[in-house]
Amino acid sequence: MNVHLYASPAGFGPVARWVYRRDPVRFTTELTTLRTSPWPADHLLLGASDCGGTVGAALQMRDSTLLVSGLPPTLTKESTSVLASARPDLPGVRGTFDTATAFSRCWVEATGATAELSFSETLYRLGDLCAPVGVTGTPRLADEADADLITSWFDAFFTEAFGAESDPAAHRRALAAVADAGGRVVLWTVNAEPVAMARVHGVLLGMSRIGPVYTPPQHRSRGYGAAVTAEAVRQAWRRGARDVVLFADDANPVSNAIYRRLGFLPVGENVQYAFTA
Repeated sequence: MNVHLYASPAGFGPVARWVYRRDPVRFTTELTTLRTSPWPADHLLLGASDCGGTVGAALQMRDSTLLVSGLPPTLTKESTSVLASARPDLPGVRGTFDTATAFSRCWVEATGATAELSFSETLYRLGDLCAPVGVTGTPRLADEADADLITSWFDAFFTEAFGAESDPAAHRRALAAVADAGGRVVLWTVNAEPVAMARVHGVLLGMSRIGPVYTPPQHRSRGYGAAVTAEAVRQAWRRGARDVVLFADDANPVSNAIYRRLGFLPVGENVQYAFTA
């Protein structure tokens, strides 16, 4: 078996094409991570293969979590052995239930770390859009004048949804990277006041992902989140998307119900584990 760490996305390209590009829906996070990140020199890009022709891949997100949906469990043990030497301080792993759980178990065995389930979420793909009607307000695309507001909403979303530490500067950089890759933020407004937002990633291989979707607490339960999500779908279509996808936290039944009513259909479960030395 061969496990190789790549120095840059350029060298990693053939592996990414073989593993990720064949299923842009399943690997939406991996593909957008590769596209939107000015790649940090210390972030991992791993390719693995065995003599039977199985090929796998893994890479780190901006927050250094390792994405392993493309790493089959049969390749996990040897891969964790290599990674334990190269990056013993790996903070966590994210992927499908099978791939992330297999990696987590092998990581604990290889490093002695403890692993804790951080969250689980469902990946959805849009079937037929059933947009809400009668919601007060109108949509518009965000512009530079909205940067401070959007940054604060991004920060609030990740703090509320995932317990992340507040980091407005990091979220502003992430927004800029998404915009550079063709992404936009849609705002829902009432009397010209923004009341909800949804980010739309640029189209990749016919796929576009929506998220995060955020409505401040004082504006909730009025349909704004559903309305802005439906408009984000339309924006993705206008940019040529065939498949529109999004993630929803399994711990939030409200958002899951909204997305299902809009016409999103579940594709599969994703989980994230946090590692502690």
